[in-house]
Amino acid sequence: MNHKKIASFIATLLIFGNTVTANASIINHKVTSGDSIWKISQTYNMTSSELMNLNKLTSNTIYIGQILKVNDSTIEDYQVVSGDSYWKISQKFNTTVDKLLQLNNTTSTTLKIGQVLYVPFNSSSINVSNSTSSTSNNTVETKITTYTVKSGDSLWKISQTFNTTAENLMTINNLTSSSIYIGQVLKLTSSTSNTPIKETIIEEPVTKIETINYTVTSGDNLWNIAQKYCTTMNAIKSSNSLATDILMPGQIITIPVNSKETVAPVGITMTRKRSNDNYGDLYTWENGRRLFTVGQTATLKDLTSGITFNVKYYGGSNHADIVTLTQQDTDKLKKVFPSWSWSSMKPMVLYFSQNGVNHQLAVSITGMPHSSTDIFTNGLDGHIDMYFYNSTSHVNNTINTTHQNNILIANGQ
Repeated sequence: MNHKKIASFIATLLIFGNTVTANASIINHKVTSGDSIWKISQTYNMTSSELMNLNKLTSNTIYIGQILKVNDSTIEDYQVVSGDSYWKISQKFNTTVDKLLQLNNTTSTTLKIGQVLYVPFNSSSINVSNSTSSTSNNTVETKITTYTVKSGDSLWKISQTFNTTAENLMTINNLTSSSIYIGQVLKLTSSTSNTPIKETIIEEPVTKIETINYTVTSGDNLWNIAQKYCTTMNAIKSSNSLATDILMPGQIITIPVNSKETVAPVGITMTRKRSNDNYGDLYTWENGRRLFTVGQTATLKDLTSGITFNVKYYGGSNHADIVTLTQQDTDKLKKVFPSWSWSSMKPMVLYFSQNGVNHQLAVSITGMPHSSTDIFTNGLDGHIDMYFYNSTSHVNNTINTTHQNNILIANGQ
């Protein structure tokens, strides 16, 4: 881009460092994973219609690597100085870390002194008038900064990036659990004052409980894990909403280290929110089994017939082995699956409540009772298999494409 220094914005240099306002012109944006017409238009202060018209698009479908023309009239250069971070720079320019990363086509938050970044220009944030400054102390200003959840994020990880706490993020965003999903927009700070806004400093609690995410291995039990990390069985159970003492290999649990206190589970991430309330939220097996734990009861709804029946998570480490609760539930199951078969698989929605929070998850069921059970009065000879996204078979540890497609259907895709 061609940039010219504009004398009328010398105040910008004094306040923000070495910035240069960009001329109104057209630049190229390369589409990356997670981009959408709406997201790109917001980054460049355009409307979706303006972006589509500029690129002569007839639909909002775009693909990774595609080059789009965008308007850069509100973009300027900023040279990184000592002490800078994406967070501090986003506050200076009244934007978000996510937008800065998008604008600079990067996912890395590492900065080097002297590095030049593109930043959105916002003249309303610059105070160069004596009359304005004389009344600024009587002006109430409100600032809200947001962050868009990415793959691998957790509330704890996000809180560490932005020097806050998971508990504070839950409070700001009115969250009742630590579950988050990819693409979710979280508020990071929200402050209102009668003085010019300064960088928000959030004090850590006096006592901060260390946590660790532990992956269960064969032979583990709650007692030996509690002994290893100087905590209690009850603290682990309550922190992870475990319905029983039974653990499954591969299961991830959050452990309060050197503490008997209950902590929020760390790192549970939703892959995709349900399209509407007729469907279920999409979770991978790794995350879904942390919400729906061994011994927990739930209701399954067949998407095709609308038939519902009650089940319990009996066991299983590659997918959930479930059993019906009563003969009546088994009778309803037989209406969904008139004949038992390994090849009969159906998309369903799993409904259950955990710690006062109602969940509905996208799953797929195989209509073939087999092997063991722990309920012997329900008229079902063994248990049936329930798959989450990326669940695998116990036999060959492979992903079944029919189950995968069923789960996407159950998500509303």
